Amino acid sequence: KRTATPAETIRPSWTPPGIAFPFIWLTITALRAASSLVVFKATGRVLCSPALLVLALHLCVGDTWNCVTNVEQRKGVSAVGVLAVWTSVVAAVKAFYDVAPAAGLILAPSAVWISIASVLTWTIWRINPPLQPLYPRRSDASDA
Repeated sequence: KRTATPAETIRPSWTPPGIAFPFIWLTITALRAASSLVVFKATGRVLCSPALLVLALHLCVGDTWNCVTNVEQRKGVSAVGVLAVWTSVVAAVKAFYDVAPAAGLILAPSAVWISIASVLTWTIWRINPPLQPLYPRRSDASDA
């Protein structure tokens, strides 16, 4: 059975302890909800406002990255994919800020955490030989 991060995976010394991750993600989820409520109210209660759709896109990109990282365990593809996650969260923060500055500021810690996660992901890829490819390959499909 595969675990989210196999025990044999080498991690940098500055990796947060495993127990920190649920607390970090619960906090980010609460901040996403609070900032989304601010945007929802600021747009006149429009559920499909562009800013909320940008956040939805970010969540989709993040879920895809999570699958590549934790289910398929493709460290190289994950390293490239986390850049898409980072780009999408920065776009969401900007879109929220443009609607209501408070919403962007409330969502900003998500971008900070994704920045840390990006460096962590690239570092894990780099320090775990042999280096996995940075792009998906058909020959890897049997492992997924």
